[in-house]
Amino acid sequence: MIEQMNPQVPMTPEPRRPIPPAPIHPLAALATIVLDNVFGVVELVDPLALLLTSLGVGVLGTVTTMLLQRYLARESWGASVAKGLVMGIIAGVPFQVTGTAIGIPLLAWAGLHEWVKLQPSKTKTGQPVPIDEVVDAEIVEAVIVDAEAKDVNE
Repeated sequence: MIEQMNPQVPMTPEPRRPIPPAPIHPLAALATIVLDNVFGVVELVDPLALLLTSLGVGVLGTVTTMLLQRYLARESWGASVAKGLVMGIIAGVPFQVTGTAIGIPLLAWAGLHEWVKLQPSKTKTGQPVPIDEVVDAEIVEAVIVDAEAKDVNE
């Protein structure tokens, strides 16, 4: 008898996304691209400062990516540190091409994953359209309000 009142609806598995999530947070990829472009200014001003700048950008890239992965992507400290080290090394290479060549595809990957996820999902067959329920509820509510108004007027 309970099964008649609350019928069991078979669970359908979540459809697979055609594009998996990017391995790093989009802001970490953007930070790598921005930090990579610091070298354009330094190469023009003082080529000897390139070593210190490379080390500074690498450390800044490591810390930035590590904290973004830990607190925004909600990953463990181990995974955050590993990804931070990789992206920091990539950003710290004293060429403008390296971080940009890695950061742009990762940023595009994350954007495509989010864009595909936003596509409207198809409704499952056999489910009632929610608008019918809303209209029925409004009709019942209108009848109740009308009845109460008659009682007040009498």
